[in-house]
Amino acid sequence: MRNVDNKFEIINNKLAEINQRIEQKVNLDTKFSQIFEKNINTDNNTKTEQSNVENLLNFLSNNKFGINNNILNSINKDSIIEFRGFKMKAEVAAKFMELEKMIKQYFPGREIIITSGMDGQHMPNSAHYRGEALDFVVEPLTQEESKIVEKLAEKAGFKVYNEYIYDSPYKTGPHMHIQLP
Repeated sequence: MRNVDNKFEIINNKLAEINQRIEQKVNLDTKFSQIFEKNINTDNNTKTEQSNVENLLNFLSNNKFGINNNILNSINKDSIIEFRGFKMKAEVAAKFMELEKMIKQYFPGREIIITSGMDGQHMPNSAHYRGEALDFVVEPLTQEESKIVEKLAEKAGFKVYNEYIYDSPYKTGPHMHIQLP
């Protein structure tokens, strides 16, 4: 219970900082207000905590206000969250957002799509199963360009397997597999 309260205190402090920045640029929309002005039911803390962390992460990933994603670092890195329809550890989502930003700077206009996360389809000893890995594609992307994305992923802090170059034994098509080291 204390651990959950501590996480909520950290999130609430960060939200106060975000609110100050946002109020200078735009009015808060109703949806954002509803997400973060809820009363927290600590009797059912696991579900409530998960829901709020997911909503916070989704808001940050879709924000157009230039809000710094450092708030993600204050969320327990081992928390399993849902990000863009896939479950993964919060640390993976935070690092992926940084990687995505680098890819968009290097290849403007390219679509970046997560294709696999912690989906129950992987072996129990795999990084996907533990929520420590995800697969994604960049469309369009040549094999040569994939080498650049591979280096960017390493720079973002991932261990990378470039399946644009090396065929997957599972016939999943060309994609990048990234995981926590």
